[in-house]
Amino acid sequence: MSRNIETIVNEQLKIEKHIVDILDDAAFAERFLAKPNNNRCPSMYQLLETHYDKNDWGYHLRPKLSLRATPRQMTRYDLAIDIICEIDLDISDDPRVDRKLLWMRANRFKWTKLGKFFGLHRTTVKKRYESVLDKLSNKLKKSFDNFDKIFTK
Repeated sequence: MSRNIETIVNEQLKIEKHIVDILDDAAFAERFLAKPNNNRCPSMYQLLETHYDKNDWGYHLRPKLSLRATPRQMTRYDLAIDIICEIDLDISDDPRVDRKLLWMRANRFKWTKLGKFFGLHRTTVKKRYESVLDKLSNKLKKSFDNFDKIFTK
């Protein structure tokens, strides 16, 4: 009996770790997404870009390094949005706050900062995060037949 409970707990922790990893990857990939731009805005309202002459002192023209998200990161970003949307009234009393809590923790906000943001003590926020993560992993475990295939590679 104790072996059976041990395997259940290990499986639960494994699913929670997968969820946290996916949310972390999605939060990291969000930094590489293009920012919203109003292309219908006249160019005179856009910022002016200055060009320097090569003969000027201190002339440094370096190409702008633009990083893009990999396809794996974008897939995980889509999966993270689906996972966060799974938080509903069956998991928590206030799903919007819990979605925000999960996403802010994925963006690596500290517990004290989260506590100040939500107006709660840091340990209360951490307990709420862990309980939501636990209920979410139980819900996802029931909804997916083979959960490991989703999170591998």
